[in-house]
Amino acid sequence: MNSSALRSKPTARNHQIGGIDIEKQIRRGKAVLRELKAALEDLEDRRALTAAKKRNAGKPGTPLRDAAKGLGL
Repeated sequence: MNSSALRSKPTARNHQIGGIDIEKQIRRGKAVLRELKAALEDLEDRRALTAAKKRNAGKPGTPLRDAAKGLGL
């Protein structure tokens, strides 16, 4: 980092250090975190589904008509 970057004062709107827009980095970081959270939730759902399939392997299922009737459809 050069000394001119240290002397420049960032504006309230555009916080820059060495030409890097901090607000833009924060927004991008938050977007990446949201994407990771969604991906992890999907993986957790897949893990639960896989465990349920393994746990119920060989057991008879519920016919669709009975399930719909039980749900009031």
